[in-house]
Amino acid sequence: MPTIAYDKKDLLKLVGKEFKDEELREIIESIKPSVEKITEKEVVLEHCADRIDLFGIEGLARAIRQYVGLKPGLTKYKVGKSGLTVTADSVPVRPYIGCAVVKGVRLEDNLIKSLMNVQEVLHETVGRKRRKVAIGVHDFDKIKPPIKYVGVSKEEKIIPLGHSEEMSLKEVLEKTEKGKEYGPIIQSSKLWPAFVDTISIFSFPPIINSERTRVTEKTKNLFIDVTGTDRLAVAQALNILVTNLAERGYKLESVRIKYKKKVETTPDLNERVIEVSKELINNLLGLRLEGKEMVRLLRKMGYEAIDYKDKLEVIVPSYRLDILHPVDVVEDVAIAYGYNKFELVNPRVESIGKLDELEKFSDRIRSLMVGFGLQEVIRPVFTNQQDQFDKMEIKRSDVIEVANPVSQEYTCLRVWLLPSLMKVLSTNKHVEYPQKLFEVGDVVLPAEGETMSKTVRKLCIVISHSTAGFAEIKSVAEKFLASLGIRYSLKMLEHPSFIDGRACEILIKGKEVGYFGEINPKVLENWNLEMPVVALEVELENLFS
Repeated sequence: MPTIAYDKKDLLKLVGKEFKDEELREIIESIKPSVEKITEKEVVLEHCADRIDLFGIEGLARAIRQYVGLKPGLTKYKVGKSGLTVTADSVPVRPYIGCAVVKGVRLEDNLIKSLMNVQEVLHETVGRKRRKVAIGVHDFDKIKPPIKYVGVSKEEKIIPLGHSEEMSLKEVLEKTEKGKEYGPIIQSSKLWPAFVDTISIFSFPPIINSERTRVTEKTKNLFIDVTGTDRLAVAQALNILVTNLAERGYKLESVRIKYKKKVETTPDLNERVIEVSKELINNLLGLRLEGKEMVRLLRKMGYEAIDYKDKLEVIVPSYRLDILHPVDVVEDVAIAYGYNKFELVNPRVESIGKLDELEKFSDRIRSLMVGFGLQEVIRPVFTNQQDQFDKMEIKRSDVIEVANPVSQEYTCLRVWLLPSLMKVLSTNKHVEYPQKLFEVGDVVLPAEGETMSKTVRKLCIVISHSTAGFAEIKSVAEKFLASLGIRYSLKMLEHPSFIDGRACEILIKGKEVGYFGEINPKVLENWNLEMPVVALEVELENLFS
């Protein structure tokens, strides 16, 4: 959870009212963030990761105004048309973009500090250290349209921010601080992303901007570019940045993004409507609120709401992209009502909690793996069929799919662990070898029954270095099974993900419980891996039982 320091004088100026320190602390903590300290000059907060709209000082001030009743309800933002079109080619490494023009800015010290702070916090949080989202801010008057977003050769030139000499993009990664830090994000891609105008490259995301479009105290108009691997995260970052600037009275203008098969306009600051049952609110909170009171509480949290007979039609502001479900709205009703007003009740617990036996066994396996010199990783259960099947050179089979996925990165639940660890190897080629990783985690298989699924606990090991081979992973498998005192047999395995003749399945009492072997070079190529990889995957529940 990020800790952010705000200029106290600027915050209260934006709110439009003075508060004593204790009053300010109580208001902020009622909204959500935790106050670490309030001094004469600073307010230091620890934030929850879901309320990224509060990361900027302008968003925090807006939330305070709404909560205390200075300006409750929905804040609407006008977006004019810039007339600008960005032509976006296919750039697989960062396929999604969002852009905006902001006019009439006055780059005072407070704004520059706020802009830099929120940009870096968004990079670290929603941007996952720029892997998922990266933001560029430019002096719009120094850009010469038309603008294109394209994949370019690493030999193309740019004068990077803070430098006076022209460099190739490859040299930027080798010579600049930002290039060394963020270069691994795109290094394995054949073409690298760039924004280009009629003069040259002015933005090289997610690495660095150009010196030519540097923002200075003389800048009057801004061009903002956001690129990433997740459409929703790109929209979140752009909406938060531009609404923060609009809070200071600056003029927002949209940009047309022309992809090959569609055209989008960004930023999209249209509100969303979500229906919430009054019964759901009262049942979850244990209250008996009337619709009128629910509407009042929601306006304290920046919503508008229409009271119908048995439901509320809640209008969600454009910067609240964290609102995904009616339960999220219920939480905000609880915050506005005040957690300190809820009656304290001792829960009636009739049992004593303890670790499930499978969890104890899983912890034992983790300790064994660490003892073998392996490093643990934890990967999401959500994945996509390209990673699970196509890159592993196997035919697609039934999976539990996500309805209406917001990202093509997460469209289904994984059915085996190995692709997850191959992805870790693929994104960590810059890390020193040998790389020896393991994961103890769940996969979800389609099945009959009430949930139409079955969760299975598995162990996966991958080892990668220049001489990794079958003998090494066989030795690890034998040592692992011997440590558990399990009697087993091995049988040659034919599997598209492994090299023929260099893979075995593990049998216990004639039943297959896992397999190990050398990864097929074609699979390595699919993951952009140069080093050999050996792997093992077993079902822990079969060993446990």
